[in-house]
Amino acid sequence: MKLRCVIDKPRNCQINMSIDEMFFIKDEFVPILRFYMWTEPSYTIGYFQKKSDIKNENNYPIIRRMTAGLAVLHDMDLSYSLIVSDSIWPYIYDQEQTYKIIHNEIKKALFDIKIICDNVDKIDTSHKDISCIKTFYKDDVFLNGKKLVGSCQRRRGKRILVEGSIHIKLTDEQINIFASKFFKNISKCLNCDIEVNKLLKQEILDAGIIASSKYNTEQWNGLF
Repeated sequence: MKLRCVIDKPRNCQINMSIDEMFFIKDEFVPILRFYMWTEPSYTIGYFQKKSDIKNENNYPIIRRMTAGLAVLHDMDLSYSLIVSDSIWPYIYDQEQTYKIIHNEIKKALFDIKIICDNVDKIDTSHKDISCIKTFYKDDVFLNGKKLVGSCQRRRGKRILVEGSIHIKLTDEQINIFASKFFKNISKCLNCDIEVNKLLKQEILDAGIIASSKYNTEQWNGLF
């Protein structure tokens, strides 16, 4: 089985979340790892979070994710989603191991673009907040004492969706080097080949339907 790998162009928050859901629920399932960016500053909130808890002084869009976790303000960050099944990811129901493996491979790929992350043993991981970037866990990725990478998960049957963000502004060249290295790192963990390509026009249209019926609605975004 191959892992489909995509470096996507910037899209709005509703479409980015819709693309992740589209691949996660697709009948004809294909494992996919997608890096993506944002056309405007936006918040994503965890599935169980209250939209009203966010102090949104700049009136940014607030979009509810399928995944759990805490609020994330997206702007210049590089985000990713990994969608795989238990046929190639044996840690479907091991949240901590999934978190640890992905973040360790991110550290290795960042090292290739000369970004050397902190030793987590020196970080106080007891700090908690309603914001993901201000809540620390033992396998988070830190740079200069600040949380650089966090991620969240959702399982359905034998599939898992992992969404995460790398909160540092990277050049296009850095993104390409980092993503290529990360693709290779993860494919070794999965013991599978990779296939790098772009999203199809029909896939964008299908995601647009999900966005219109779900992620653009207050019924979903204001669920709790």
